[in-house]
Parts: sequence; C-alpha cells; structure tokens
Amino acid sequence: MRFTKAKIVAAGMILAGICMIAPQQLRAEVPKTQMDGVMGQSIKEEMDDTQISDVDTQRDGLLSTYAIPRLLGASKASSGYTQDFLDGSFTSKVDYTSVTYYHKSDYEDAQLLNGIDVSWWQAKNKKTTALNWEKIHDAGIDFAFVRVASRDTSDGSIYEDTAANSHIQAALENDINVGLYIFSQALTEKEAKQEAEYVLDLADKYGWDVTLPIVIDREKGSHNRLTGGKLSKAKETAVCQSFADTISDAGYQPVVYASYAWIKSYIDTDSLEDCGIWIARYNNTTTSNAKSGEPYADTAYDYEFWQYSSVAKVSGYTGNLDVNFWYKDTSAKTGGLKATVGNAFDPVKLSWGKAADDVTGYRVYRYDEKQKKYVYMKQTSGKSFTDTDVTSGKTYQYRVRCFWTIGGTNYYGNYSSVVSATVPPAKVSDVKTQKRSSTYVTLGWSKISGSSGYRVYKYNTAEKKYESVATIAGGAEVSYKVTGLSGATTYKFKVKSYKKAEGETVWGEASDAHEECTNPLKVKNLRLQTKSCAVTLKWDKTSNVTGYQIYRYNSKTKKYDKIATIKNNKTFSYKDSKLKKGTASQYKVRAYKSYNGKTYVGTCSDVTKIKVK
Repeated sequence: MRFTKAKIVAAGMILAGICMIAPQQLRAEVPKTQMDGVMGQSIKEEMDDTQISDVDTQRDGLLSTYAIPRLLGASKASSGYTQDFLDGSFTSKVDYTSVTYYHKSDYEDAQLLNGIDVSWWQAKNKKTTALNWEKIHDAGIDFAFVRVASRDTSDGSIYEDTAANSHIQAALENDINVGLYIFSQALTEKEAKQEAEYVLDLADKYGWDVTLPIVIDREKGSHNRLTGGKLSKAKETAVCQSFADTISDAGYQPVVYASYAWIKSYIDTDSLEDCGIWIARYNNTTTSNAKSGEPYADTAYDYEFWQYSSVAKVSGYTGNLDVNFWYKDTSAKTGGLKATVGNAFDPVKLSWGKAADDVTGYRVYRYDEKQKKYVYMKQTSGKSFTDTDVTSGKTYQYRVRCFWTIGGTNYYGNYSSVVSATVPPAKVSDVKTQKRSSTYVTLGWSKISGSSGYRVYKYNTAEKKYESVATIAGGAEVSYKVTGLSGATTYKFKVKSYKKAEGETVWGEASDAHEECTNPLKVKNLRLQTKSCAVTLKWDKTSNVTGYQIYRYNSKTKKYDKIATIKNNKTFSYKDSKLKKGTASQYKVRAYKSYNGKTYVGTCSDVTKIKVK
C-alpha cells in the first residue's frame, strides 16, 4: 500500500464531477440489517452515535455529498477539513472500498497492514469457512481476527463459534496471522475473567498459533444484555481491565474492541493498563473533529487497529467483509545485549532483553572483516544465541534485531547497540626450561596465535599463590629469564597469554604448573691436608643440597675423575687414602641435588693442589 501526504483535490475538477452525478448516487448506502462479522448487531445500530451521514465508504468509489464540500475546503467551518488536520494526516487508497483514508501522522512510521475479521456469518452451515484464504492473502490481507466465542445476549451463557477452527486453520495455512475475539456481554469483572478463560481454553484445546491479540468485543445494541446492564464508565473500564489482566497473565496481548462512540462514552482509556484499542469507525478518518484546529482531538488515545468498513469487497469471498488497518509499530530496539566468553575455544554466548511482547523472534548479526559489514548468522525465537564458530585470540562484534512475521513477510525492528567479545588466547601448553643455573631459570614456550603478549608467574610458597614476575608485550617473544633465585631450590611457574582489544585485556587460561629446580651453589673454601699417604678434603656447607661429588685430576687422561659421592648433606669432608708419597694431587668438589628422578649439580669448587706426604 502506497502512502501519500493528504492533498486537497482541485475544486474545479470535483465540482465538474458533481454536476454530472445525481445526488442520490453519491449517498452512502448502509445495509439495514447486515451483520458485520464482529458486532452482534446491524451496521445501522453501530453507527447510531457516529452519524451515518459521515460514512464515506461507497461501493462505486464516489464520495458522499457530505464529503465533497469538506475536501473542497468549503467556507462553512462546520464542514471543512482544516489545514492543521491535513498536515497532521497521511492517506492511503484502499482497493477493497475504493476510498482514500486519512490516518493520524503519529502512525506514519508504522507498517500499515490490511486485515479482516470473521465469524460463523462467513461460514457454511456455521462450521466450514466460506472464504478462499489463498485468494484472500493474494489480495493483500495479512491478518485476521476470528470470533471464537460469544456470550448469549439473553441468558448470559457462553458458547463456542463453531466455524472458528475452520477459519483459523485455513488462515494459518496461507500465512495469515491470526488473533481471537469473543463477543462479550460481561457485566462484572468476574464475568470478564470467565470470558477470557473460555477463549484461552479454546486456544489450548485446538493448539491455535495466535500471534495477534486476544480481543474482548464490547458493543451496544437495542436488545442485548450489555446495553441493559447500564454500566458506568468506571465499571465498564474495570470489566475490560479484568479481561486484559487474565489474557496478559497467560502470555497473550489483550485488546478491547469498541466503536468510536462506545469508547468515548464508556471506556476510560487513560486508566486502561497494558491493553490495546481496536476502534470501529466507519468513516474515512477516525475523527469527527477536523474543524477544531486540533487534529484527532476526539480520538486522543492510541489505537493499534481501526475497523474502517464492513462492506468491503475482497477477492476470495462473494459477500461483504469487515476490513481493518493495523498500525504495526516496528520501531522496537533490542536492548541489553551482552556477550560472555569462557576460556579459549569456548563459544561466545549472547543474551539480550525482550524487544516487544509480540515479536516472532530475533536475528543475530556478526561483523565480517573481509566484507566490511555485518553478516546475518542465525535467527532464534529465544533471547540468547551461542556462536561456536570462533577462534581463540580474535575479537568479534555482534548486533541483534527483532522481527515480526506477518502475512509471510518479515518486518524488522531497530538494531541493538553493538557488543564486542574477545575470545581469550589459547592456553600455553608447553612451558619448558631452556637454561638454568643456581640463580636463574630461563623458561620457553610455543607462540600462541592472536596473542598480544604473555605474563609469567612464580609460586609464592609463603603466600600460597602465584605472583606475576614479568609481562612480555608484543606476542613475539616466547621466553623469559627468571632471576634472583636461590640455589638447589624448587620453583613452580605458570605462563598466560593475553589479548588487548576494545581497551580491555582478555586473558587466556594459565598453563599447567612447570616445576623446576635450580642448581646448587658453588662449593666454597675447599681445604686439603695430607698425612700418611692420604689427603683429607674439607669444605663449607652448601644449602639445600642432597650431597657432594669429589673429583681428582688424572694426569694420564688429563681429566678429573669422580672418586667419591657423599650421599648426605651433613658431611663436609672426605679422606682420599693409599696415595703415593711425594705425588702431587689436585681436587675439586661440587654439590648435587636429587629431585623428581633428576640430579642437579652445582658449579665445582676452585681447584686445590697438595703434595702427598
């Protein structure tokens, strides 16, 4: 349907047309007793308080004699559309009635959708739908309200509309969205709740896919129960609210259907909470207040649906049909988008808040660096999504928007704010010792893809926790020399990689603990004594060692031979016997440490020489 700003038709052209048409041909013909499919009354009854002479819907597409002076901007203030009204309106031409309709400019950004409403009046023998729903949909109808129940106007009993399931199943099969309504005669809040529960039970019984609101149909009439009840405005509003609360609690959207006059006289729209309005107004505008200078002042409340005619001709049905506009607001923005990530290679988990109660679902988009745009990933009916196609050390950007599937077409809400998620770098898995001495250990590991750098940790036995000893920026350097260590001492190390992105630092999982022992310190103060063809060696104690190794120089091989191993750390001397008198001997000693099946040796002492006596 194409939208255009309201334009005033040139006076000369319309006046020329008037001269050619008899006045009786311009008059709107309203069937005297035709049922409109929603109201349990005639059109004439419904229009009693809305002036039949205001109806501009003509079967031949001609405007009524009442409407022509208004469009001409006649001099009489009582009959002319003001410029304020025209400026506050936009128009649409409807093929079903061949009439141009004026809509509040408040709804100009909404999706204007076409719908019908039906009951057993449009069924064969009150059981089987008489509509060709495929043709109905092809004619541009995207939604339908179906009467599923009524309350008897005399005895107050509630009964099922026996054609409802036939209508609904056929509509759904042809991609037409469905809402439900009950012809209500409730006089109390308790009865309104009973009507709501009756409709909900039917929806459960048949398993209907209801994506439009569930409606309470409130109408006046000369012989029905509701008119006789003479409810006050406060009481009528409370009855509607009771129905709405019951429907809302069940997870559906509630709506009140009523005529322009009924809403004006009996419903306090300001106090009606969480309940939409479906207005019945058989005119080419929902207002009669065009001359006031305040456009739509007498319909100041918001309405989501407008039933604008009951004598429409739609392909797929031979009789007249009720037709409706739906001002579908699709401006909802998905909020609260969050992204959480576990360890490297874990998926990115997205979650968000509800954009609107009636959304069909949500679509998730991720930014693609190669294409330089956000690319659709997945749609879901829930409020979360898990992205498993991720790489460690990489940053991803996401956004989400809701959508409604109406008449087989998707209508999209606004995008959420962008959220970024950086997948942590991979776990450093192969920490090893490259070099060690009695005072340092040089650690090395493999490079981690996507890493911005690494951090080395050493375990503090006193504090019983790992403490950072160095941060290596850049990601290229994959080794570090930890200095200031004690000799023959066991240490535990861990290494983490990290990634800097979006002003934050994301850490990968720490490596497994790498245990290493430093070499013993150099043996100091080696002293020699000789007596009786023997040499006695003595040295100072070295901390944390397992024992000592004694070496003597072999002049033939020109190497030092290990002549003894002292397997305790409490002996600091050794006697080398059975030597030849007058032989020159030279010795050195080093400490060793046994740990985890390995032997760590320190630096040998300085060489000390002596001549055997």
